[in-house]
Amino acid sequence: MSYPDETVQKPTIDERVELDVTNLGGINSCSVEFQNGVNLLTGRNATNRTSLLRAVSDILGGTNATLKSDADEGHVTLTVGDREYSRHYKRTETGVQVTGEPYMENNELIDLFISLLEDNPARLAIERGDNLREIIMRPVDTAEIERRIQHLKREREQISAELDQIERRSNTLPNLEEKRQTLSAEIESLEEEIEMLRSKVTEYEANAEMAEEAEELVDRLDERRKEHSELTDQIDLIAAEIDALKERPAELRSKRDDLSEDTQADLNAIQGELRSNRNRKRKLENTVSDLASIVEFNEDILSESISNLPDEPSTDGPVTELAPESDQEVTCWTCGNRADRGAIADRLENLRNVVTEKRNEISDLESRINELENEQMEIRDAIEERERLSSEINDVERKLEAKKERKADLEAEVKEVGKTISELESDVADTEELRDSDLLETYEQISDLQYEQGQKQQELASVEEEIDEIESLPDKSTLQDQLDEIRQELNRERGRVAEIESESVSKFNKHMDEVLNILNYRNISRVWIERKESQARSGDETTFDLHLVRESGTGSVYEDIVANLSESEREVIGLVVALAGYLVHEVYQEVPFVLLDSLEAIDSERIADLVEYFSAYSSYLIVALLPEDASRITDQYTQITADQLS
Repeated sequence: MSYPDETVQKPTIDERVELDVTNLGGINSCSVEFQNGVNLLTGRNATNRTSLLRAVSDILGGTNATLKSDADEGHVTLTVGDREYSRHYKRTETGVQVTGEPYMENNELIDLFISLLEDNPARLAIERGDNLREIIMRPVDTAEIERRIQHLKREREQISAELDQIERRSNTLPNLEEKRQTLSAEIESLEEEIEMLRSKVTEYEANAEMAEEAEELVDRLDERRKEHSELTDQIDLIAAEIDALKERPAELRSKRDDLSEDTQADLNAIQGELRSNRNRKRKLENTVSDLASIVEFNEDILSESISNLPDEPSTDGPVTELAPESDQEVTCWTCGNRADRGAIADRLENLRNVVTEKRNEISDLESRINELENEQMEIRDAIEERERLSSEINDVERKLEAKKERKADLEAEVKEVGKTISELESDVADTEELRDSDLLETYEQISDLQYEQGQKQQELASVEEEIDEIESLPDKSTLQDQLDEIRQELNRERGRVAEIESESVSKFNKHMDEVLNILNYRNISRVWIERKESQARSGDETTFDLHLVRESGTGSVYEDIVANLSESEREVIGLVVALAGYLVHEVYQEVPFVLLDSLEAIDSERIADLVEYFSAYSSYLIVALLPEDASRITDQYTQITADQLS
């Protein structure tokens, strides 16, 4: 009758599984062995079946077990094959201290999708009309995914900007190549003209010594003019670098100022509130633990499962025999006075309500803790970014100051060289005889041509340097491949949450259809989840809307609300929500257990079908049932009776 999901590859596990429990819940001491498949815990209410399931949940890594109220220490040990896991509980002045190594270190997965007891969040969500998406998606770290998306966006923008720059600079290559060829031709032409003038100088018959002196003066003057030109170019280059850098500190300060003004004090405040909320949560959990123990202990007293209380005086007699059981009195285990059973039951109900309120408060605290942790991360990121920008501002300002000092040094050198040039020009002017001759004029022509040649060579070197720099830029195809990979990864990250959400909805709808078909709820035509996306101020938001369609006696269908379902129908829907999360997050790959309890609202025949359906997805299914609910299936599965838990 089961409909196993073909996409689920459940691990094949057939190992010996033993559980030893001491002083947990209502259990003094017991040892049980679970077989591969379905294990039925059969017995009446208040026979420690739930205590055993909570112990199993706790050793698997959940948060369910409580120390027995009259014990100072307790423990639970789970043996799976040759591996052993244990937890030890010790009562201290501040509460119960828990130590040891559980089956896995993820209590959230256990509490949500393994421990399907009465207080399971998925079952409670259906009962209270809570957000189903929050239940199923709770194990997914959506904040980390969003941080990864932002990181990929920054990488994408950086590579895109680099590609744009390469494209722009590559487009200048044809003009630069043309300019290089033109400059090379001009330099070659100047060289030819200089050589021609030098050959002409040898034809002059002027005084050789004077000609040599005039030539040396012209050469020295030419060298100083070249030096002066080079220094001037360096000054212009540094001035341009200074102009490019001087706006940078203001830009960085603007970026830093645009960041949130979160300080270490804000971080300390957040951390303080986190500590306070965690302490409050821990105290509430201890309170819930103690109250739950009190409730369970008193339930055991009312059910007469504890026999070591003070002897009650005999009230046998005709009147007692005629009185209804609900009106009888019991002896209070604390003070020894007689108390009405109904009054005790009312007080227990009040205690249960208090436990529920405390658990709801714990849930609210957990939500606030998650918000504070996210705020803490954001503040830390802002502080780190501000510090990085401050460091960069200091670096830029140091570079700017160094370049200003270098510019001042070069300007001083230019001044000295200019002074030398003036002196040389004066010396050249003193050689009037040679100045009036063709020889001196030829030397001056050679000097001017050499200066022009030097300028052209310097310009050519700059052009060739720029060409080499452009040709050495990263390969565009490689950067484009990186950009494509980042875009693909960005799409994958964006789709991860949506994919899990869609798969969760699909799993629930599939299994809900199958379970409704198996359990044959005649007046329910269909139950399904609709995934809706909406725009919110904080970004895209997704909700899981639960829909229910009924079929009337005349065959017409109409949509109804979950609040109008029977308790049995709500319990089944809650269990299917948990099963969907169990399958979507592949919990069965890590923990081959599922625990079921509090199925009394479902009739025996449907319980049998539901157990068979769930058994297809878990290697070890442990179910607590009343004897009348288990009677029709005890011969099919391993049975553990209440006597074994005493």
